[in-house]
Amino acid sequence: MNRLFSALLFFFVSSPVMFIPPCAAQDVRQNMDSLLSAFRSIQPYIVDQQKFSEPGNRPRVSNLIQELRTNFHKLDKVPSRYKELPGFSENISLITNLLDDTARRLSEGKSSYAWWRLRKLPSNCFTCHATYKVSSHYTNTDVVDPSLDALNQGRFLLATRQFSAAQSRFLEVLKDPDLRFNYDEALRSLLLIQTRIAKSPREGAELFKEISTNSGIPEENRQEVERWISQLTLWGEEKTAVQPKPLAFAERLILAGTKTTPDASQNDVALLRATAILHDQLDSGSISSAQRSQSLYLLGYAYLKLPLFFAEDWSELYLERCISEFPGSSDAKASYRAYRDHIIDEYSGTAGISLPSDMKLHLEDLRLKAYGEKGLENIVKKT
Repeated sequence: MNRLFSALLFFFVSSPVMFIPPCAAQDVRQNMDSLLSAFRSIQPYIVDQQKFSEPGNRPRVSNLIQELRTNFHKLDKVPSRYKELPGFSENISLITNLLDDTARRLSEGKSSYAWWRLRKLPSNCFTCHATYKVSSHYTNTDVVDPSLDALNQGRFLLATRQFSAAQSRFLEVLKDPDLRFNYDEALRSLLLIQTRIAKSPREGAELFKEISTNSGIPEENRQEVERWISQLTLWGEEKTAVQPKPLAFAERLILAGTKTTPDASQNDVALLRATAILHDQLDSGSISSAQRSQSLYLLGYAYLKLPLFFAEDWSELYLERCISEFPGSSDAKASYRAYRDHIIDEYSGTAGISLPSDMKLHLEDLRLKAYGEKGLENIVKKT
């Protein structure tokens, strides 16, 4: 659950997200508003497997899933300008497939698997909300079930852009000894709010100083907090607020962020700042084809280094997009190598590498595209 919900962190109004024409944003928001009731009502079932699996709750859960499915499928009708932005169509497909699979498995009586699938819904909501800016005007009571504990309230508040309230809940988590195993998630949530939402390094450093001094967090968490304080402090001391060459600067931040110290820690703040800059470049609409290619690759690579902050498929999405948009380019080749190494690592164990046959085919298709060769679908057509 920690890796899942640590992904529920979003950009705010001031963050570098992709801007949508007002008419398109309104269309999307209307559909999202229709999801709100079902999203709020299903929260207790997402956080409690036993409650989800109780036979008496089956009709209620099934109806809520069906309502979510219906409204998410309606998002296919949004204007084409929205669909052209990296990741939108992919993430809508991920969510609709997730809900379809959940409903099917639940109807088959496979409640454990259905719940395992459904609990990924908030992280998939995060994937879109982390990129596309559509303003929300909800109150906390509109979007979050008040019966949930502080940790789960914080998770769902983040999922619906209620950042100030979410920060308060995560600070409450750090004061609850019963939730000590979730302190790392709460701390990473707070860091993302400070770096990607508030974007105020000095305020962020002060917040974490207070946490380090006044809360009873374990020593391993305190050491991580101290590293973030140092990283935020250095950011706050930078003299140049706007870099003349943002892509080059983002690349330098990624290189600096991935250099680990003797204790194997990386610079999380630098990596998070780099992703914000790169999203801003993609949003601008004025970058060249070469700059877009580089931005997509660098984003995918950076997200590979931030697995505890974001969903695992977030990195794969951008690497695959770079390959599909710029086949044969140096960025596509680099994206393929990063993607391949990531997948091999995911499927490696004590018995060696065990790649499923469909994944082998997918990797080969990506390789052919990345190196400018004919894809497997074209080879099949010719034969």
